[in-house]
Amino acid sequence: MPTANSAVVDQPMKPAVLRISSHQPRVRRMAVAALGAVLGVSLLIPVEAIDPPAAAAGSSVNGCSGWSSTTRPPDSIRVLRRRSGRIERVPFRKYVVTVLGKEWPSYLPQPVVEAGAVAVKQYAWYHSLGSARVTRDGRCYDVNDGVGDQLYKPKRARVGQDHYRAVNKTWDVRLLKNGRLFMTGYRRGAKDKCGRDATGWKLYARSATRCAYRGLDYLDILRKYYSPDLEIAGAGPGARSSSLATDKPRVVDDRSRTIAWRGTWRRIRSSSAVDNTLTYSGMAGSSATFKFVGRSLELVGQKDPRHGWVDVFVNGRRVARVDMYAAQRQNQQTFFEMDWRRARARTVRIKVLGTAARPRVDLDAIIIR
Repeated sequence: MPTANSAVVDQPMKPAVLRISSHQPRVRRMAVAALGAVLGVSLLIPVEAIDPPAAAAGSSVNGCSGWSSTTRPPDSIRVLRRRSGRIERVPFRKYVVTVLGKEWPSYLPQPVVEAGAVAVKQYAWYHSLGSARVTRDGRCYDVNDGVGDQLYKPKRARVGQDHYRAVNKTWDVRLLKNGRLFMTGYRRGAKDKCGRDATGWKLYARSATRCAYRGLDYLDILRKYYSPDLEIAGAGPGARSSSLATDKPRVVDDRSRTIAWRGTWRRIRSSSAVDNTLTYSGMAGSSATFKFVGRSLELVGQKDPRHGWVDVFVNGRRVARVDMYAAQRQNQQTFFEMDWRRARARTVRIKVLGTAARPRVDLDAIIIR
């Protein structure tokens, strides 16, 4: 599930002269599993009592000036590397996609990654505006590379094509409150209903995943978490989520009675699984069969070093043999997907191969559109 390790104090701050960073993660806009307690120890004033964190453009305090435009992202950003003490000037787009890859894993639904791309970009943009922060020895910087701001870890970020697509798709999008750019916090959050933990100031990755499963696209998710008084600028005609986003997905959990299990299977509780359970088998020949009507199918499960091979059949024909191995555990991973031109009645069946070294296969959920 989401791991977001950075970004944003618990409440919005007034702009610019003090640049205190904070992080709210979600779905790796979500970054690392240990994220919650480290951030959010500042500013215990109720949100309602504070003006939105607005962008102050062009001011200069302590001799450290920042980026001046609130309509165009900066060309670069000054990053304080905490371990070495160096300040690096990083091309802004490279910075955003690197942080996105570290904090918002690609196993999250794509609408959540796209919403995370907007939050990552605007958080960094907000902190580049107005007066920069200053080190003890007088050097200017905009953000640091740790959980106090955003996890900029170029050698450890897993940046994939989904991240590049999300950044490219959302690059022109800006979020405004009362006509002003504000600080877009985000956090991993708790596994909750879609938008239930929304405060108007933070994007929460884990509950946002539920929003995506309900069919919300990234613009819907941004509205859900950053409203009220939210204006979305720069979202052109192609801004809606791609392909089948207008079709409301139906999520069939592994506990559903519509799945026919054959052989030896065991169901366990797991906080990192869809609806907190998954079903697994390591017995060769064990199978799970599901009948559906739709034009898109996704099979979701867990991958890790213990997992092995599974055959996927559609309407009795084997269409794929999938290796569910991963060097590190990956939760809620789509391990098979298939689209058709028309919605029709179909039957999908998975069959466990049960190889000696890696016999285990999981089924967490089935997503139908």
